[in-house]
Amino acid sequence: MVFSKTYKDNLSSDIIENYLRKIDYKDGTYLKKIFDYKEERKYKEAIKLLNSSSDKKTNNKTKFLLSQLYYLTGESKKALSLLKPLVYKHPTVFVYIYLGLIYEDLKDFFSAVKYYRRSLKLEDNSIALYRLGKMFYRRKNYSLAIKYFSRLIEYDPSVRLANYYLGKCYLKKKNFPFAYRYFLKAQNFYPHSKMIAQDIVYIKKLLGKEYFLQKKKQLLKKRKEIKLTSYKSLGDNIPLVRIGILEGVNSVSFKSSGNIILEDNEYHLLLKEDTLYTITIEKGEAYLKTYEDNKIITKIKLPLYLKTTNHPFYILGAIYGKGNFWEATRDLSLRGSLEIIGHHHTLTVINVINIEEYLYGILPSEIYSYAPLEALKAQAVAARTLIVKHMGKGYRHKRFDFCRTVHCQVYCGMSSERKETIRAVNQTYGEVMFCGDKPIEAFYHSNCGGCLRSDLFGKKQYLQNKYDLEKKRTSYFLKENLENWLKSYPLTFCSYTKRKSNFRWQRIYDEEDFVMVFGFSLKSIKDIKIVKRGDCGHIDAMKIVLGNKVIDLRGDLDIRNFWDNLRSSTFIIEIKYTNEEKNRLPKLVLIWGGGFGHGVGMCQEGAIQMAEEGYSYKDILRHYYKNIKIEKIY
Repeated sequence: MVFSKTYKDNLSSDIIENYLRKIDYKDGTYLKKIFDYKEERKYKEAIKLLNSSSDKKTNNKTKFLLSQLYYLTGESKKALSLLKPLVYKHPTVFVYIYLGLIYEDLKDFFSAVKYYRRSLKLEDNSIALYRLGKMFYRRKNYSLAIKYFSRLIEYDPSVRLANYYLGKCYLKKKNFPFAYRYFLKAQNFYPHSKMIAQDIVYIKKLLGKEYFLQKKKQLLKKRKEIKLTSYKSLGDNIPLVRIGILEGVNSVSFKSSGNIILEDNEYHLLLKEDTLYTITIEKGEAYLKTYEDNKIITKIKLPLYLKTTNHPFYILGAIYGKGNFWEATRDLSLRGSLEIIGHHHTLTVINVINIEEYLYGILPSEIYSYAPLEALKAQAVAARTLIVKHMGKGYRHKRFDFCRTVHCQVYCGMSSERKETIRAVNQTYGEVMFCGDKPIEAFYHSNCGGCLRSDLFGKKQYLQNKYDLEKKRTSYFLKENLENWLKSYPLTFCSYTKRKSNFRWQRIYDEEDFVMVFGFSLKSIKDIKIVKRGDCGHIDAMKIVLGNKVIDLRGDLDIRNFWDNLRSSTFIIEIKYTNEEKNRLPKLVLIWGGGFGHGVGMCQEGAIQMAEEGYSYKDILRHYYKNIKIEKIY
């Protein structure tokens, strides 16, 4: 059962615990065999075993599971006969979702809409929102399709394909600027798609050259009018780090609110305040130019050093989160100084900054700035510990210490700074976690889905495999019962997240979607094999069999990225087949998952809830990392 936030608050953990236990079977071996069959997509064998159960006529959970299996085999009428009575006896969000799916398969549009909408009254979910959007899109009711796709992106922005259909809907409604915006997002996510590329060419013709010229003028005006304020430096006793801001670019444009000292091996120039400049590299030669008319001011030598005194730099057009659902291009305000170096006839821009001011720009990008102070302080210590652990080791051939993306820690400079996160950094000044005499790998992630893993990056004595809860709470998870875990809402610290799709999420793909996202037909899938699961049900290795071809996926990111950038690698896959006996083909793929991130170390949304309940930042850190001590290093 999925519980609404209000309903959950009125239930004790014991009630939820008892509910989860009731949906299990007395014989653990019997249960494991059922779910093994289901994960291997041997649905008919699972049906046969379930039909032999003595409680199949009385146990609602058995009926629900049996109805799912009939639906997945293509026998939707049998599925409906089992599931429809549960609407009155056992009305959960999942009963309504599967009724929507079954009625849609039976081509009963109005009943499908009815039950999808009922599921949404209990709890937002991606399957109902996505299928409602597609159903109305196919019936050319573009206004309602826009309503559901927009609501889906608000609920779960990681469902990236919704951007494509929003583009199509706005195109049909002749809202060309909105159509262009969503098509561009879709192209960032699916650059291989020829259909999206064709749509963008078409929409650009409809918008016309004047539209883009006007947009360019508006952007230039905005950039010229940006006012940057000076800042107070924290002093010279804090270690410096080098952050890669831009890599592999042909030009970089910038300004500052103060005069800029530009130095290379030959020149020492003074550049005017509040004036936009561009540095380009052309055929291996570097030039300083004016930004507006692109006129050469002087030829320069690389590497190049740019300095101001307590005035931020303003860098244009840095890409943030490339390929992820949070991808954006934004201008950045940066403390510290800049270095610009040449590498393979391109430019790399590096921000040189002290650790504490670097943290000012990390925290609001890594955790909600409105989180309680103790959670922000825990995040500050964890982030600082990672910096100290890895500084000086070099990144990408030792050109800088850290990148500015999720691969290291997300850094958006002064552009993202908030007074709350600055306060958290200042109140933990210099504090780092140690295990023995070495800083720890202070891994953290957004939401563990209720279960922390410790096996992804090698066993370490300070990492833990446990539930994200306190001793007085209980939770129920068995490896063989992963499906019940992912189709329920157990009461853990991180289940209180404001964005519920971080804790439990779903994906659904029909044939059209599958070709768009993966570049090959859903019908070509012969088998999906889960080779290995690690802690908390995370998939560590899997194979997708396509006729004579096998796609071998290993590792958390490899698996998540292949499956359309899933929020985590804790998920189960259901394939719904056609009902043909001789030529049974996949028709839909459903994915049910939990958590957001790798699940190792500190669960940020769990930390937020702990802080809400009165835990200090040191209590929080000791909950997520064991055998640690917290010490000031400067």
